[in-house]
Amino acid sequence: MGSYEVLPIGNKIKNLRKKYSLNQEQLAGNDITRNLISQIENGKANLTQNAAKIMLKNLKKICHNKNIKVNENIDYLMESEVSQANKIIDRYIEGLTDLSIYKDGTFEHKLSEAEEFLASWDIRNKKIFIFDIAGDYYCSANDFYNSAIYYEKAKALIDTTTCKENLISILRKLSMVYYYIGKYEEDIKNCDFALNHFTNMSKKYYCIFTFNSALCYFKLKEYNKTLYGCKKIEKAIKKIDTKKYYEVLLQEAICLVELNEYERSLKILINLADNIDKDDTSNYVTILINLAENYLHMDNMVKTKETLNIINANINNLNQDSKCLSEIYLNLGELYAKLHNTTKAEELYSKALTYAKKFNCDCLIEDILSKLMDIYISSKDNRKVSKIKDEYFMISSREEKIIVPLERKLIEFYLGTENVQALKELYNLNKKLS
Repeated sequence: MGSYEVLPIGNKIKNLRKKYSLNQEQLAGNDITRNLISQIENGKANLTQNAAKIMLKNLKKICHNKNIKVNENIDYLMESEVSQANKIIDRYIEGLTDLSIYKDGTFEHKLSEAEEFLASWDIRNKKIFIFDIAGDYYCSANDFYNSAIYYEKAKALIDTTTCKENLISILRKLSMVYYYIGKYEEDIKNCDFALNHFTNMSKKYYCIFTFNSALCYFKLKEYNKTLYGCKKIEKAIKKIDTKKYYEVLLQEAICLVELNEYERSLKILINLADNIDKDDTSNYVTILINLAENYLHMDNMVKTKETLNIINANINNLNQDSKCLSEIYLNLGELYAKLHNTTKAEELYSKALTYAKKFNCDCLIEDILSKLMDIYISSKDNRKVSKIKDEYFMISSREEKIIVPLERKLIEFYLGTENVQALKELYNLNKKLS
């Protein structure tokens, strides 16, 4: 590993003699014995400060007579292996930080090197730092599974009784990536741990953990718990971040729709649509989609279509790098499906699938494929169902689990068409992953 190698003191002395062509007697001189040098080189005796000074004095004297410059000093000879390891890990940290902007595999290669090196050294604080960098890297690359793995590695090394700032930062990041990979129960536990463990956390962190937990409860269809969490932070978040405050209100409105409280939801949504910055297109469009759906629930078709027209006038202004795109197109597709506009719904689901793949949102991919499958079952489109089957095989193999709702729809379709070969393929995948 070159400069990334930790040298025992004995090896450094051997290398010194080899570099300057000296034997043990020459290095020992008249003040220490050759046998002491032999024992130090073989790890049977420790190098003292005095012995190191004598060796360097003899080395410099011999090299001076040969007009050779000596670059090594006493600090080099006396530096412990742990000190060397710390410096090497610092170089890895610097290198990984510099490489984190690249997506060509160089970061992963350097990370692999660092992990191999770290396996031999229990320098906990440096390991935490490297695992945190790796988690950030994979998160920025939308590889949320690997991101979660590295944040979990960092969390496992942190002493929960002392390293509070380190831990709360890692827990916050985990609360984000767990949501993206559909680990909702785990996310709630993570947020609860943070809220219970850090009773004096800042209001900002309190709001983040409470809201992220509320979002997970929504995914688990526990709408009252979501509503309760949002209400808890409503006043505090309003003082901290207006944009986040609107997100909390939006989530409340969505919950109220699920609880069939359309009038209360409508009031919130109209207020949001009137007050939000219209240049914040993703949030504005998201609010409008929920507003249109609310009108639809209330059988107000005039307002539903009017709101859809505003959505369609703004949707092309969406930031193409936003992680919200797949969910926006999915929700809009669901709205058109409820309006029985299957062609438009399919178009929007297909866009949602494209963006969900771009951002590696496997949980959304599953939902989108299921929605598309409903359309293709209805239209009896064997070719498009076959494409869904291929997608299903890829995502199931990647996640190493069966996606039961989608599998059932595929089985029902192929039973209806008596496609024995496709049924065999589904059976074999189930057998492999079960």
